[in-house]
Amino acid sequence: MESLPLIRLVDIMISDSDNVIAEALARQVALARNQPGSFAGGAAAMDAVIGELGLPADEISLSDASGLSRNNRISPSLLTDLIALAGNGSHPELAAVFGGLPVAAWSGTLDGRYQATETKAGAGVVRAKTGTLTGVHAIAGLVTTRDGRLLSFAVLTDQAPAGTTDETRQALDRIASALAGCGCR
Repeated sequence: MESLPLIRLVDIMISDSDNVIAEALARQVALARNQPGSFAGGAAAMDAVIGELGLPADEISLSDASGLSRNNRISPSLLTDLIALAGNGSHPELAAVFGGLPVAAWSGTLDGRYQATETKAGAGVVRAKTGTLTGVHAIAGLVTTRDGRLLSFAVLTDQAPAGTTDETRQALDRIASALAGCGCR
C-alpha cells in the first residue's frame, strides 16, 4: 500500500481538521527527531520546532497534536507569528501549509460559513484553520483586506456558554470579516 504524498496529507489534515492525521504526522516528526512516537513525543517535537523557528517557545505547551487535549495552550500572538513566518518567504517549507487552509464560504471547515450579511465580506478572502472544543472556539489564518493587504490573524475564545457554538462561530467570522473589510494601513 502506498501513502498519499505528505503535502496532500497536510492539506487534508488542515482543511478537514483531521485529528488522526495530525497525530500520525506529529509522531513521524517525533520519530525523525529521536523522540518516542507518542502523544508526548509528538508534542515535544512540535515544541522544539517552534523554538528552532525562532518563535517564543514559552507561548506554547502541547499535550497532543490534534488540539483535542484541554491541556494544550498556545497564544494568539504565536499563531499569528507562525502564520506570518510561513508567508514571508524566509521558511519556504512552511508555505505548503497555505494550500490546505479552508477558504471562507467555499471549502473545508469554513464551507457553509460566511453566508450572513455581516460576514459576507470574508467570503473567499479569509483562509483559516478552525478549532472547536466544548466552550472553546478558535480561528487562525490569513485574510486579504479590501486594499489587497495580506494579514495574519488569530482569535481564540474560552468558556463560551453551553449551546452557543453557532453564535460563537458567527462572532469569530464577524471579526475575520471586519479585517477583510478594513483598509488596515
